[in-house]
Amino acid sequence: MMKECRLINRCGLIGVLLFFCVTMHAQQFSVGSFRLLPNDITAYIAPVKDLNNEACALIKVVGDADFVFSTPLGIVQRKEEVGEIWIYVPNETVQITIKHPQWGVLRDFHFDAPLESRMTYELVLLPPKDYFEQKRVSGIGRKPVKFRKSWKDSSEQLTSLPSVHRWESASWMYLLLANVGISQTSPAWGMRMGIIKRHGGYLAFSSETFSMPQTSGTCDRTGRIDGALPYYTGNTKTGNWKVLAGGIHRLKGKLCLFEGIGFGEHVVAWETSDGDCLSNKGLSTKGLSAELGLLYHFRTLAFAVGVSTINGNYWEATLGLGICL
Repeated sequence: MMKECRLINRCGLIGVLLFFCVTMHAQQFSVGSFRLLPNDITAYIAPVKDLNNEACALIKVVGDADFVFSTPLGIVQRKEEVGEIWIYVPNETVQITIKHPQWGVLRDFHFDAPLESRMTYELVLLPPKDYFEQKRVSGIGRKPVKFRKSWKDSSEQLTSLPSVHRWESASWMYLLLANVGISQTSPAWGMRMGIIKRHGGYLAFSSETFSMPQTSGTCDRTGRIDGALPYYTGNTKTGNWKVLAGGIHRLKGKLCLFEGIGFGEHVVAWETSDGDCLSNKGLSTKGLSAELGLLYHFRTLAFAVGVSTINGNYWEATLGLGICL
């Protein structure tokens, strides 16, 4: 009787150990790759929108059809397509949890960058490394998923994934911003128009007034004319304008750098007691204009901050607010 009990206990222990071994062995699937599909416009021409009426990002999953997915922002829609699963997720999704009824769970898989609206991505999921060997021996079950021949080792788990950037998309982004230049004189208002992919260009102009001060002569920095010092009322009139063209370059994600050159003029006029205005040559400048700044876009909004100069003698801080499409 004692021998039979010991035999039963040993069989039970062996069964428990085998169960844990099988369970541990089952959780072996891995991520083969994750990348942006720059030439795939599926999510752009036929967008699926979330509860906020915003177009989703599309993940095309290559792998077993039994995989189940979830994200902190939810799954908007799932479609079963030939050879792959289409998962529509909200904009700015940063991670995904992947589950399989036999192979376990890969929890909170993080993307290198938040997924963007109307962009299409590819996620390749690899089965356990002995999956094909089990199918060959058993000869039953569904056929194994065929993966690309370029993957020499299907069991290799990717440890670092490439960064995903919107500029790899085939589409361009258009910018339109209202600008204001801030200096010691009156603000200068203007516009900035641009187009960007990874690199792009822009055209900008600004003016303090619709017309420049009308002057009848010039004086030096101290107000003298040929050594003589006329009487001044103390009234000062100013005016400036700039036209610039330059390039825009993405630094990382939604942050861009812009720089431009052009031509500009800044005039400072002093009013005399006779009612004439004299252009102060020491305070006025005209010639090469340049600017440098940063631009950040969030969804359809764009913000810009920078600094501009005319001949290095007149400086302005530049702020901009507008839209990107």
